[in-house]
Amino acid sequence: MTRSEKINQIIQKRQPLAKKVKDVEERLEIESKNLADLEKFRNFIIPKIDNQEVVEKLKELDIRNLRIIVSKNLQLVKKLRLRLDRGTLNIGVVGRARQGKSRLLQSVTGLGTDEIPDGDREHCTGVRSTIYHRPDDSTNNYDFDALVWFHSPQSFMEEVIKPYYEDLQLGHLPEIASFGQNEIPELPQSLASFSEYQTKYEHLKKYRKHFQQYYRLLGTTNDKPLKIRKDKIREYVAQDDKDGNRNYVNYLAVKEVKIFSSFPQEDIGKIAVIDLPGLGDTGIGDENRLIKTVGEDVDLIIFVKRPQKGDYWAEVDVKLYDITKTALIELPIKEWSYMILNHTPQIVDNYVNCQDLQRSIAEKHIDVIQSSIVDCADTGNVNGFLDNVLNYLVHSIEELDKKYARNLQISLQEVEKTVNERLEEGSKLLSGYANMSRHFKSLFNDFIKQLSKVMTTIHYELKGNLGHNDPHFEKQVKQALDNCKNYSDIPSEDQIFEMAILPDGKASVEIAYRRCIVELRASISHNFHSLNYGLKNSIDSLKQNIANKLINDVGLGNLTTHTGVDFLQFMADKLAEKNNKLTFGFQVFYEYEMSYGSLLLSSIRKHLNESLSPDSNNIENNDLNLANVKNNLLSLYDQTITNCEQTLNQWLSKPSEVQYYMFDEFIDRILYAEGMEDEWFAFLDDTEIRVQVWTEFRQAEDRKQLQMKWKHYLNSAMIETNSLRFL
Repeated sequence: MTRSEKINQIIQKRQPLAKKVKDVEERLEIESKNLADLEKFRNFIIPKIDNQEVVEKLKELDIRNLRIIVSKNLQLVKKLRLRLDRGTLNIGVVGRARQGKSRLLQSVTGLGTDEIPDGDREHCTGVRSTIYHRPDDSTNNYDFDALVWFHSPQSFMEEVIKPYYEDLQLGHLPEIASFGQNEIPELPQSLASFSEYQTKYEHLKKYRKHFQQYYRLLGTTNDKPLKIRKDKIREYVAQDDKDGNRNYVNYLAVKEVKIFSSFPQEDIGKIAVIDLPGLGDTGIGDENRLIKTVGEDVDLIIFVKRPQKGDYWAEVDVKLYDITKTALIELPIKEWSYMILNHTPQIVDNYVNCQDLQRSIAEKHIDVIQSSIVDCADTGNVNGFLDNVLNYLVHSIEELDKKYARNLQISLQEVEKTVNERLEEGSKLLSGYANMSRHFKSLFNDFIKQLSKVMTTIHYELKGNLGHNDPHFEKQVKQALDNCKNYSDIPSEDQIFEMAILPDGKASVEIAYRRCIVELRASISHNFHSLNYGLKNSIDSLKQNIANKLINDVGLGNLTTHTGVDFLQFMADKLAEKNNKLTFGFQVFYEYEMSYGSLLLSSIRKHLNESLSPDSNNIENNDLNLANVKNNLLSLYDQTITNCEQTLNQWLSKPSEVQYYMFDEFIDRILYAEGMEDEWFAFLDDTEIRVQVWTEFRQAEDRKQLQMKWKHYLNSAMIETNSLRFL
């Protein structure tokens, strides 16, 4: 199998794992959002909680740190996914300015100074470029040699200009239009005395100075990149023209360039090299871009240093190495980096200097796979070095991928453990916040005691009324008797005569007499039916009293605005709605009525039938005259009323007796019957009911809702076991 075939095979083998890593990346994105939602809700509820101990514990729950942990690992997973998902193996070339990095890239790629500018006076390269190997036989199939992406106006301000404003302490970042039209704020006096900051400030001014020249390019490649040929590449990647004059400014708007070329190295396969802007220039943000590129886009790094007479491993060399190392902490950098000491025999032969630095590299803890002395301008020399690099990649990249993935997997397992343990602690913070079960039992016991006390008090009051006249009934009896005693129903002699001469009277005084008896009996009976009002008022008075006690003394008044008898009906209906056995007691009591017909009609009717019977009250024929008939009717009427009054007086205490026994039946049904206390418990334990009966539970219900939402957010933020596994 050729090296190209092996590289293709490696790239193909990466794809299944890349998909699994992508799934974990999406899961971490969801987790990041869930933690943000949890933190937002935590901050929302803290002012609403009246328990200071709970508040302090909520504040101690360090959700922000969990978010940082998840965010950090999300970026690591993303880096691994980008690494595995690439269609090429990428080699990054890193070096400070003027070390021969561009010359090395020219030798590797076969490109010239038009595509990879170099300069021996000042830092020349201005843009990160990725150069892809494209075999000669496929070149003619393309209408471009490079693809250019420009910044959008937003990314230009955020990624390019903002770091200057922050580092140079220039204040609030302006809108892009304002940046292009107005002068840049003065450098603060505290920084103006430092040449480093002055130089960076001048670099920023260059963006402002040339703004109108490159502004037109911003945002023009949002949909698709700009295609260019080789002869145009330098205009977008360099600051200098071929003569070293700094005439180009397009690079200021460029975010990335991809260049395609046929590499001279044999059997190279799907390889790309990345040219990073040389470090050592005064541009702010180069280090961050280096870290991002190495972490996301590079499989192997080649450091380039050109030793000079008396040279040594300086602090800037060690810093560059350390910066690169931090970009991919999951793999030891010594397993994915090389060092080239650039030998320049055509300029100044520095071979001895290269040897000196090669011998002392370990002393500075710059650990790489190999340090090599290479003439970066010599294609043959570079190809020999590159051959070793490619062979190492083919031999080692799969193991490096596995090690990278294993180390990250271990980190993710720790993330899952840390997040879940901390959130598990958080789940306990409000566990008892809405727990009113003990308090409910206490309130319920007090309720039953009060209900029993009130009912018992009424029982003894009603018992004390036994044998006493019921005032409502007594009043109605008096009114009925008074109505009877006004004698308005006794006919006059003329009325008796008119009745006798009617056709059906057959001119008979006797027939008129008998007819008057019947009418008097009906009139008295009708008058006594008004006793229904007294009986109804009597029982309604009891119902009203019971309802008021239940509302005011027992504490059920908040259930409804209904009062009196209507309250009893409400209770019966509400209990029926809850399928509660207390329904029967309330329903029977609410529906019960005392009536004249059921209690007194038989006794009164007996008097009426006996005293006012037309068959038993005869007048001798010789006494049959109008005066005698009237007197006789009056006598019968008086006797009947007297008899009824005697009977009614005996019944004046009867309603009190009925009230007593009816109430006893009621309290048996709602309090003393088996299981009734449990029925009250079930009724009052219903959330709808208890929050109305006890104001404490209105707040408790709010607490419960808050507790449920907290639990929801916590559960959403918990990481499902093994959901972050890709190995």
